[in-house]
Amino acid sequence: MELRQEQKLKQTLSQNMLQSTEILQMGQLELKEYLEDLALENPVVDMDEMRSEKSSDDKGESNEDFIRRLEELQSVDAQNRQYYQDEQDEASRFEPAERPGMDLRDALMEQILFMKISKEEFRILEYMILNLDDNGYLTEDLPLLCKELKISEEDGERMLKVLWKLEPKGTGARNLRECLLIQLEGGSEVDELARRIIEDYLEELGRNRMEIIARKLKCSMDQVLTASDRIRMLNPRPGSGFGSGKYQKYLVPDVLVVKTEGRFQIIINDETYPQLSINPYYLTLMKGEDSGEAAGYIKNKVKQAEWVCHCVEQRNRTLYLLVQEILKAQIAFFEGGRGKLTALTQRSVAEKLGMNESTISRAVREKYLQCQWGLFPLQFFFSRGSIQTCPAADAKNTPSEKAGSAGAEAVKEQIRILVAGEDKKKPYSDRILAEKLGEAGFSISRRTVAKYREAIGIADASGRKVFERKNTL
Repeated sequence: MELRQEQKLKQTLSQNMLQSTEILQMGQLELKEYLEDLALENPVVDMDEMRSEKSSDDKGESNEDFIRRLEELQSVDAQNRQYYQDEQDEASRFEPAERPGMDLRDALMEQILFMKISKEEFRILEYMILNLDDNGYLTEDLPLLCKELKISEEDGERMLKVLWKLEPKGTGARNLRECLLIQLEGGSEVDELARRIIEDYLEELGRNRMEIIARKLKCSMDQVLTASDRIRMLNPRPGSGFGSGKYQKYLVPDVLVVKTEGRFQIIINDETYPQLSINPYYLTLMKGEDSGEAAGYIKNKVKQAEWVCHCVEQRNRTLYLLVQEILKAQIAFFEGGRGKLTALTQRSVAEKLGMNESTISRAVREKYLQCQWGLFPLQFFFSRGSIQTCPAADAKNTPSEKAGSAGAEAVKEQIRILVAGEDKKKPYSDRILAEKLGEAGFSISRRTVAKYREAIGIADASGRKVFERKNTL
């Protein structure tokens, strides 16, 4: 009996610790769903989504004040959305669809409803449309698709060309080259040259190797540049302006850092998820004289709810202490913005807080911080590795000693600044960027410059070069 009781105790402790760990690493929306599910399955839990005025830190802040501050911070957030939305690169040049909430497949189905086609043709088009990805590409191999539809490949090719006539143009393409060619309908000299470039020199175009294209096509640089402009007007992702029809994840700040009366204030965002409490009726039953099966069930459910509430409080406490250390270490960033980050590791924060590094890692996971500079993942404030820096050399070019370290984000920001200010006709090579970074206080190799440049989506020197045109086609 003693052995069995000990095993049961260990199992209970293990389950509680596992639950605590899971709650610690939950983001706002995930925690909200978790608590809502708990309230549905646990009868002793009352869920109150309306919060009364309460303290957010030592001075306290009301619910209305919190919401007002959140709105103020969100109003200046646009400049930093690019940090976690790098995928909106080339597609951002195109206007969103008139009905962005409509799924691409629904929009295409709506068009074929008004086409004069047979039931069999409708069935084929519908199947093809359902096999498009969110960018509008046909992802399934056409011969296999025809086999599944039990039609000939000739009929498949014919119906695919019908799909190509729908809007947005380029939908149903099987690759980028085909997508761009579908959109080129004009018969002008520019369109013909653009077609040849897409068919034979798309890779060179992507790398901005205009001289090579002009030499191989035996035409002038001006002609290539004009055709290139025509190609860049085409949409490589025709389905990007539509909704995907899938669950969209919205980023909600877990914590806010605001400056009030000359000092920074940390506010844990507990307004997104509901407040849980124990129903008084069940507490009364639990304290009664009844010690039967029903009372035992209620007691277990109350303990479950109390433990979850404790885990949520512990999560918020850990998050507060974590952000407090981030604020201390990255005060230059909160004062001056991006480019002011210093080296900070999760291990160093764990040591200062007397916690395991794994605890800090879980607390950072899926968490976002809102401040006057925008909305950032907590991971943004930690260095994956430190980069040695040194002050710029003096006029005699004598070597100088290392003076501290700077985070990778500071280096990336400096690369952005240098590239933004370069002469686009003679862009900086990675070697020159490394030299200029050294002048700015960052001792970094050319290879590392290339790595960070690629990480922030900046092309190499040849890819950034802007060619001077003399005449138009």
